[in-house]
Formats: sequence, structure tokens, C-alpha cells
Amino acid sequence: MRVLVGMPDKDSLGGPVYCEPPFVAALRASGVEVDEETYVYGEGSSPTPLLKRFARVIDAAKRLRRRTRETRYDIIHLNTSIDEKCVVRDLVTFAFLPSKVPVYLKMHGSIASFLATKNPVWRWAMRRLFARAAGVGVLSSEERENFIRAGCPPEKLSLAKLVVDADIFRPDPGFRTCHGVGPDTPILLYSARFVETKGLLDVIAACGELKKAGSEFALFCLGDGPVRVEAETLAAELGIAARVRFFGYIPESDTAAFHANSTAFVFPTYHDEGLPIVILKSIAAGLPIITTRIRGAADYMTDPENCLWTEPHNPTALAERITELLDNPDLRQKMSTNNRHLATQFTGESIAKEYFELYNSLLSEKRG
Repeated sequence: MRVLVGMPDKDSLGGPVYCEPPFVAALRASGVEVDEETYVYGEGSSPTPLLKRFARVIDAAKRLRRRTRETRYDIIHLNTSIDEKCVVRDLVTFAFLPSKVPVYLKMHGSIASFLATKNPVWRWAMRRLFARAAGVGVLSSEERENFIRAGCPPEKLSLAKLVVDADIFRPDPGFRTCHGVGPDTPILLYSARFVETKGLLDVIAACGELKKAGSEFALFCLGDGPVRVEAETLAAELGIAARVRFFGYIPESDTAAFHANSTAFVFPTYHDEGLPIVILKSIAAGLPIITTRIRGAADYMTDPENCLWTEPHNPTALAERITELLDNPDLRQKMSTNNRHLATQFTGESIAKEYFELYNSLLSEKRG
């Protein structure tokens, strides 16, 4: 079997640039012949102007077409998502690709409101995209239902998994000393793009509640984005600025030490997540988790075996859940053990096997 995979640019931000290279490596190790071609997905540190972005889309589509003319592929695998930009890009790409080669679209998230749009043009565009794709992979059962309501045939949908390498999450005895945190101070970790819907301000407010209750903690915030200034201002107003560290953007490959050496991961997101890679990293690191019961998290985790669920927009409830976790070392150990076991579902070997079977089913349907 030979597969052409559209890969995100190495300088783009987000989960795909982290999880797709080990996925491709696992496919190759399983015996699949894989060629890679850069496919426009996501942005770098600064937005791309519209005309330049469109030129990149056309260039990528032409390169994909050229590859299919030079080499016979059984499957084309494209990493994508669902929003206005992605639908336009994918439809343009399909116009350049030969219809005889099955194309699998692996969704790294989706915008629920866009899938539910009443706009006839966008509804037509999505249905056209679904009709052209041989298969569509989504990251959660909630997204699957959203896609079905948007007109995607159920038989084309499958649950996609992301690869995460648990071996890179190693405890470091010098981590706390390096960051000036005492041995008994719990480290709360938050990692995401700093947008309102990912809950950073709720985490800051909850830590204000912890301070009032006399709890010790250090909050490490990895990332950057529009609400950073507001988050720093709120931390100062609540008198916890000395306990909160803003590290800015850190490359995905460099975040493993934070997941491996923190006490808990706190992520009260209400964003249109699929299965956030930061959740998967925390699972693989055996890190106790506090998050909202959303999409992929709800598919794979249960409370209190793997996590504690919290509510969005409710810092008081979040502070109570953090306190519950910090006050119960047995619960933290139980979560850690269970999450390491859960991580075995996301190894490259197991996921490569699932995709090999999926590709074969798409080929069988194409021949039929």
C-alpha cells in the first residue's frame, strides 16, 4: 500500500505538527509506503495575508497533483479541519486531484456553529466536500453527530486517534530547582493558545480563590495569545502574580518536561475542541487532569478514574476541584496510573494498525 500524506508546515502552530510526524513514522514501520507533501494547515506565529494564503493553497494543490501523476498512490490522506477557510482550501484541492484516488480527510477539530450553519452556500460547499471524500475522520463522537447533521454520510465517518509518545515524558529531579519551586509546592499546569474560550482567565480566577483559602501552589502557563495581557492583569489584581509564571509560546516538542513534572493539568476549556493534544500529553505523562466534559475528553476519560470534570465559566467550582485533587494524594496516584494505561490506546503501533485497516476498507469500497 502506498499513501500520500498532506503534512502541516513544520513552522505552523498547534497539535498536528506535533502528532502527525510520529504517526507517519508508525505507518512506515508497519510496512506502509508513505510519501509526504506539505499541505497548508494552520498558521505560524503571525497571520498570513489572504492573497498569499490563497497562493499557497494553489501551490500545494498543484504539488499534490504533480505527485499523483508521477507516482501511483492507493490513498491520499489530508490533515484538515472544518471552517470557512478549510472548506474552501479542500474544495480547491479536490479540483486538482484525480477522482480515481480515494481521499481521506482527517479532521483536527471542527467549528460546531459552522457545521450547523443555515447559509445555503456553505451548506452546499460542505456537502460537496463530504461527497468527494472517501472517508472523514473526526476526533470525538460529539463531532460525528455534528457532521451527520451537516450532511456527511454516516458510513464515511470514523473516529480518528492522534499519536502521542509516552516515552518522552520523563520526571526530572532538577525541574523544580530550575524553576525556583519548592519540593512541597503543587505545580498547576495550563497549556493552550491564550484565547478566552480555552479558560485561562477562569484558571487565574480559581487560583485567586486558592490563595484566599491559604493553599500553596505555583501556576505555569504555556502559550500566548489575545488574552495574555488580561490574564497578567488579573493575576496582579488577585495578588497572585508571584505565583503565576507566563512562559510564552514554547514549541510543542519542548513541553514534555512541564507535563512530566507538574502536579496537575488544569484546562477548563469551552472551545470547539476535538481531542486537545494537551490532554493527550497529560494522559501520556500520567498527569492528573481537571477539565470540562467536552468532545474527545468525554469519549476517553471518566471522573474520577482519569480526571475531575469541572464547569466552564465557574472559577469557584474549579477551585473546589483543584483543592479536592491536591488534598488527595491517593486520588492523584490513581489517576496517574490509569492515565498511563489509557495512553496505550494512542501509541504509534496501535494507531498505525487501525489506519491500515481503515485504508483497506476505503480501497475495498472504491473497488466495489
